[in-house]
Amino acid sequence: MKIKRYVAPTMRQAMVKVREDQGLEAVILSTRTLSEGVEVVAAIDPEAIEHYQKSQHEHKHATYKAPLDQHFATPPTTPSVQGSELDRMSQELQAVRNLLEQQLSGLAWGQSEIAQPNKVSLLKRLMGLGLSWELSQQLVKDVQQDEEQAWSFLLQDIESLIPKHERDIIDGGGIVALVGPTGVGKTTTIAKIASRFVMRYGANQLALITTDCYKIGAQEQLRTFAELIGVPVYVANTQGELYALLSSLNMKRLVLIDTAGMSQRDLQLSQQLTSGHAGAGSVRNYLVLSAATQLNVMRDIVNSFGQVVLKGCILTKVDEALQLGNVLVC
Repeated sequence: MKIKRYVAPTMRQAMVKVREDQGLEAVILSTRTLSEGVEVVAAIDPEAIEHYQKSQHEHKHATYKAPLDQHFATPPTTPSVQGSELDRMSQELQAVRNLLEQQLSGLAWGQSEIAQPNKVSLLKRLMGLGLSWELSQQLVKDVQQDEEQAWSFLLQDIESLIPKHERDIIDGGGIVALVGPTGVGKTTTIAKIASRFVMRYGANQLALITTDCYKIGAQEQLRTFAELIGVPVYVANTQGELYALLSSLNMKRLVLIDTAGMSQRDLQLSQQLTSGHAGAGSVRNYLVLSAATQLNVMRDIVNSFGQVVLKGCILTKVDEALQLGNVLVC
């Protein structure tokens, strides 16, 4: 067995050296990271070469032998056939390339796990939360502590990445509208905020407005809850009615507006009654978003509801989410 050592700046360059020197039959015995790059130890297995040469010899002595010129002449194929053959070869080459890249990535990951086990373990835990690979790498880049101590600091760093209001909606008061897709829990969230506000400041300081004139039973649901806590509910079907109501309720400490649920693909989204573009500057819009939403859908919702002037975001259904990291990535 011919064994040889190769050193190159990168794994890809080392594999090229092996292939040029020992051919495709070379067997990789070991790899490791050095200060000057990557070391690959490769060898040629004589038994594998002998088996390959034997199979080639048997193929040459097959019963049917093609004419000599058939091996070199261009086959009489039509351009469409040639095109399909080229497409097939291109797909096969791409598949081989993807497989090689996956193997090299796995090899590099394994080497990193041996060299820096704490960082790799932290990376896996961060990605398990749903954080992206780029953000996870950024967070563990300067980690020096042991894993458990570092994990505690990383959680603090993640918390610092989330911007939060100094005063919550209950203490801040004013006019607050909840917007978002259908089914994310806007009405339920308003009920929770209203009940806490009433316990702190009393029912006479609160008013509820609904602009949901589309969903069956939406107004009745809010009215039923409002009756339990003794708070009036007003209905606004147009933006003019909404402005008139807000003007008449200016003495209230807090006004909560329950809006109609709209898909992020709804063309009328920019016409949301509380959009803030036509005199509703005093209304603070909060996007209500389910934490269990897929990342790509979450991004689509945030981008689409950007047409409405948003003050912040309220996460719901946190207990249903498998991963909360999507919120940071989004």
